[in-house]
Amino acid sequence: MADLVTVEEARAYLQLTHGFTDPSLALLITAASEAVLDIATDWDGEGEPPARLKLAVLQRVVIAFENRGSVEGPSGEEALLLPLRTLEV
Repeated sequence: MADLVTVEEARAYLQLTHGFTDPSLALLITAASEAVLDIATDWDGEGEPPARLKLAVLQRVVIAFENRGSVEGPSGEEALLLPLRTLEV
């Protein structure tokens, strides 16, 4: 599974210039990408990720970055992801 955003995209979104290492940021991106793809099961993974998936990952990265002392759940990005979810019945 590929990450849905790059370190450079996340660094720009967080407005980071220094002080937070790329491996740490990459870990946040990977975890956020996995969480987003657990919800957005209808995206086939082909081509460039839809903007709503990328934004949801960036939002999760922000939450994880700002709350490094805890693991907080999603914060509103479900509205971005639910149209890309297939429910099994």
